[in-house]
Amino acid sequence: MPSNLSSPHLGIPAPKAIAVAGASDINGGNYYGARVLANLVEGGTKAEIYPVNPRLAGSTLHNLPVYGSLSDLPSTPDLVFVVTPTKFVIPTLEEAAKLGVSTCVVVTAEGGNEDERRVFRDRISELAQASGMRVIGPNSMGVMNGTLSLNGSFASGTVGGRVPPGTIACLSQSGATLSAMLQWFGDSSVGFSWLISTGDESATGIEALMQAMVDDPEVRSIMLFLEGIGDGPAFRRAALAARIAGKPVTMLQVGKSEKGRAAVASHTGRVAGTREVFNGLAHETGIIETDSFVEFFGTARALAQRLQRRGEPSTNRRAAMLSVSGGAASLGADQIYALDWELPEFSATTAAALAETTGQTSVHNPADLGGVWRNPEKMIRAITTIAEHADIDTIFVSMGAGGVFADAVAEAIVKAAEVIPQDVFVAWVGMSDSVHSIFDKADIPAFADLPLAVRAAEACAKFAQSQADLAQAEELLQLLSEASPTPHNAAPDATSSLWTVAEALEDLREAGLPCAGFDVVEGLEAAEIAACAEKIGFPVVIKLSSPDLNHKSDDGGVAVGLKDAQSVRTAAETFRAIAARKHLTRVSVLVQKMERGVELLVGIKRDPSFGPVLVVGLGGTLAELHSEVAATILPTTPAVLRDLLSRNTRLNMLLDGYRGQPAANREALVSFLADFAHWAQNKGDTLQEVDLNPVMVSGGQVSIVDARAIWN
Repeated sequence: MPSNLSSPHLGIPAPKAIAVAGASDINGGNYYGARVLANLVEGGTKAEIYPVNPRLAGSTLHNLPVYGSLSDLPSTPDLVFVVTPTKFVIPTLEEAAKLGVSTCVVVTAEGGNEDERRVFRDRISELAQASGMRVIGPNSMGVMNGTLSLNGSFASGTVGGRVPPGTIACLSQSGATLSAMLQWFGDSSVGFSWLISTGDESATGIEALMQAMVDDPEVRSIMLFLEGIGDGPAFRRAALAARIAGKPVTMLQVGKSEKGRAAVASHTGRVAGTREVFNGLAHETGIIETDSFVEFFGTARALAQRLQRRGEPSTNRRAAMLSVSGGAASLGADQIYALDWELPEFSATTAAALAETTGQTSVHNPADLGGVWRNPEKMIRAITTIAEHADIDTIFVSMGAGGVFADAVAEAIVKAAEVIPQDVFVAWVGMSDSVHSIFDKADIPAFADLPLAVRAAEACAKFAQSQADLAQAEELLQLLSEASPTPHNAAPDATSSLWTVAEALEDLREAGLPCAGFDVVEGLEAAEIAACAEKIGFPVVIKLSSPDLNHKSDDGGVAVGLKDAQSVRTAAETFRAIAARKHLTRVSVLVQKMERGVELLVGIKRDPSFGPVLVVGLGGTLAELHSEVAATILPTTPAVLRDLLSRNTRLNMLLDGYRGQPAANREALVSFLADFAHWAQNKGDTLQEVDLNPVMVSGGQVSIVDARAIWN
């Protein structure tokens, strides 16, 4: 990151001079120019502030002299906020580059039609690349840093321009999200280092800024609000670097819905969309995905609070819950079990100690404390007694309102949390500001509802898991750092963009991948097809192959379990009728040895941001109905591939030997996946999708039975 966006601890000074090009008075002037200047002044930055506006040159704004241009300033600024009308943005950036300014933040949004906006963005990118000046934006809400008392934004969600200092860095492709976040966190003990609105990312993408946050020692956790990724490989490397650096990343991403998934010609494309790709990315990098603003803000705050507490978070998910009523306890149990957490039964010793401490008999987990909760001392003893139970890693406290007892009970929970090793998460329905403040000062995550508390605890457990095995992340990051660019190969010779099963299997077999024994008969001569079947050996499968036939099974183009020549001839005549009815071209028949085993879908999908993605799930004719798939971006490592197989619950059951079937040799399967991924990567960026469906797995034998490829 350039010097003016670095903390003092990096050995590079904080910005000494900041200019606002387009600075204005709120009355009758440019609102955005006025807000940026006012926030900088009120935020308390130690840097010199230079308002720049040729129309107001010679006057003052906020008791600061206004200059006519950047060239008129008494010193070269480190940081320039560009809030001018659109037509002056490029000249201002050119002037800044000529003066040697390190970073410009373009708040102004591009105008005009789409062609004009594209030319504007391209010119910014070219200028930044030629000069080496970092340009954030255009259409950025600004850049803030609580540690530096820097509020270079037009956000209205700060109190007196103040940004609460702390260790969270937030990068957002939505400026309004930053403003909402400032109000959400308010006067919390958890605050921010950098908050950056990336805008339209003409020259500086969120990927480079994320890497800068990883490299900044003052940043301990990262928040990301994403609408899209431009450079997937760079984002992946930055996310892995964050995991290795021990910095949790909380992400809220929009645009993952089924509606956004294009209709495609393969099973892989239909079952693996944006959601599956990002789930795979999150799994290998340790990113914590959230589904709402409330969860996004609350989880990020809980992770930041957890980092400020002593000891390491637990990777286990064994919890105890204390509640104020039986109904709340039962509801809480449902919510905890929904995330696959355990509520271990208390031992007889613990139950007896709780009965003595609280006066309650038959206390189970979850524990209904009844009226005991109103007594702070008994509350402390109940929590500390449960903490002595060896099978408990996390304690949830579910409360409500509390009236005049609330503050004292909250303080009791804090006292207990200070002396026990377990993490404590509080769910307090109707929580008052004073109660929330008590928990906040003690760095105890507190939420308005139990599901939010449980999801925050799950996020902490996931982060702990990601830190428990950094070798996998380090190996993958090393691979990505050494990986050669994807070859830009032309599509292979073919008369259409779709490879038939015959074409795909021929190429896979030539590459040394394990295919079920097969031969191809051109045309539909039944006798020739039967002779080929006898040569391969019964039983066989025969498949009608044509670039015009998208789903062979649906159209009757597959005949399985054929045990003699007559059944093959009969099936061939059926194929002849199908070909005539559908006017198929380039017709051939694939004759294949019949294979048995677990049916897998193995595929490749080219994601526009991340490139080739490997997809694995249940295969066969019901692949889309099963739809449970796991995905990983390529290139990848054997360790990630092993993990990929373990992430699909139903597939795992089958691979382990479901109902007496032979268990699969997972290492053989991992080796196959690695070879297939290598084959796909070598095809270059014209390969769009590949379906291997099914791949038969029986013990250590892996056989590709059907395949198709789609080319650009």
